[in-house]
Amino acid sequence: MKQTTPLSNTARLAGRVALVSGGAKGIGRAIVLQLASDGADVAIVVRSDRSAAEATAREVEQLGRRALVCLCDLTDASAVNALIEQVESQLGPLDLLVNNAGGTAPGSLLTLSEASWDSVFTNNAKSCFLLSVAAARSMVSRNMGAIVNIAGASAHRSYPGAGAYGPSKAAVVSLTVQMSLEWAQYGIRVNGVSPGPIREPDTDWQAAEPALAEEVSRLPLKRAGTPMDVAKAVAFLGSDDADYMTGQMMIVDGGGVNTWYLAG
Repeated sequence: MKQTTPLSNTARLAGRVALVSGGAKGIGRAIVLQLASDGADVAIVVRSDRSAAEATAREVEQLGRRALVCLCDLTDASAVNALIEQVESQLGPLDLLVNNAGGTAPGSLLTLSEASWDSVFTNNAKSCFLLSVAAARSMVSRNMGAIVNIAGASAHRSYPGAGAYGPSKAAVVSLTVQMSLEWAQYGIRVNGVSPGPIREPDTDWQAAEPALAEEVSRLPLKRAGTPMDVAKAVAFLGSDDADYMTGQMMIVDGGGVNTWYLAG
């Protein structure tokens, strides 16, 4: 049976503090729970959904780790700087940042509004930049730290009607490389994960999304990924197991980036 719950054989993140943006639901929640299972205390950052974040925080506490719920507009530099101060004052120095929050606005480029384009780039690329810089400024003084950016398979291949999503995530990939080169001298590793089609198992999503289900059937691994598939990749990159990796993207998409629309 496919593993869909946090799994850890070691306490590879024991004593470390992590921050996960967009950590209340879906992929973000899975990342939070996997990091906690690996021994980290976790700050769960959301824009407004405090109730969902608090529910995830309770799950973290059930794993024996500390959790902190923070509300923040990640597109506001002053709010982001205050967020890092809050997390470090309540949990301790930040060791791992996961940039998971983002958004989308589907539509063809000929009809996509300027406001939609700006919104997607702001929520996906600008927020990643602001939060990473704020975290890195703290990490520099300790000559250590790890950042993991969640991009998307759409950053590596394009499909019609996705609006600004793919281009904005491609910007996250480029930013990941840029940060990794500039911050390596400070002991900060920066990597990323690009998820493909990710769905919660046992939700009968195939009936609600038949077109996607047909595409997934043509993937080399012939299934959608689970949030935990992404979470396990994030935990690896954030740990000392990936100590010699920086500036890399792990594509977690069942092989689709190489064969999309081609596999029989």
